[in-house]
Amino acid sequence: GQHQYLTEILVLSSASFTGAGPHRDPITRETLICDKCPPGTHMAAYCTGTTPTVCAPCRNQHYTELWNYLPKCLYCHNFCTENQEVETECGATNNRVCRCKQGFFMTSGFCMRHSECGPGHGVQTNGTSQMNTVCEKCSEGYFSTSSSALESCVKHQECVGGQIALLPGSVNHDTMCGSCEDLANGGETLRTFLSGFFSVHRMRVPKMKNFVARYVHTSEEALPNHRGPLMDQIRAWLAQAPEEELKKLPQMLKASQLCSMHEKLEKIVSDIKQHSPNCSLQFLDVQM
Repeated sequence: GQHQYLTEILVLSSASFTGAGPHRDPITRETLICDKCPPGTHMAAYCTGTTPTVCAPCRNQHYTELWNYLPKCLYCHNFCTENQEVETECGATNNRVCRCKQGFFMTSGFCMRHSECGPGHGVQTNGTSQMNTVCEKCSEGYFSTSSSALESCVKHQECVGGQIALLPGSVNHDTMCGSCEDLANGGETLRTFLSGFFSVHRMRVPKMKNFVARYVHTSEEALPNHRGPLMDQIRAWLAQAPEEELKKLPQMLKASQLCSMHEKLEKIVSDIKQHSPNCSLQFLDVQM
């Protein structure tokens, strides 16, 4: 089977595209130069002293690509597997050609899904059927919040129309624009501001657990040991906790030994007050 197929391939590939080859007539013993059969056919019978080479068309699912003396056509043995699709169907003069489906690329004979660029990273070069996605870290002034194989980094928005940057942008999130008055009035602006603040600044997991156990959850034993699930719990708490609780956040950070977070919040609030000296942010007075 496989040996015979490889032999046929060698015969086919060694055959030149034009010309003929010698053949001894079994009856007359005369050496004849028989014509080859064209692509899409195979040799059904050698020529004789009085008759030309007899060629027959390839049957269904068989092919010959070159001029040949093959006794039978080659089988279309390429089959498109999972994550592949047909680029060129089997024909009389060609084997079936497969390619990776959209969103996949060929590596080591397999079609693998294009890599996604995670938060803080964007697509530098889109993946193709032969090449994986090329990712790049977002540069200064750009961000990405998602994991995507298609999206590039996006430029931070500029705050206009009297708005200021309540939270500066980072590689992981956009600049949050608004007014000091909006923040002082609480509501969704305050919740979005605090959620963004927690998302931007990295905390050690034990201190996060301490904070969640004190103010968000009841039992420290049941808490996850990973940053992501803990942050999800903090975000959920920020979305629904009474504003009176949120106003005590500076003291909560200190009590949970999140001193660095407390200092960063103090700096941000100080910058906001500097931009808007007439605005009162007493409920986030981090000096308390």
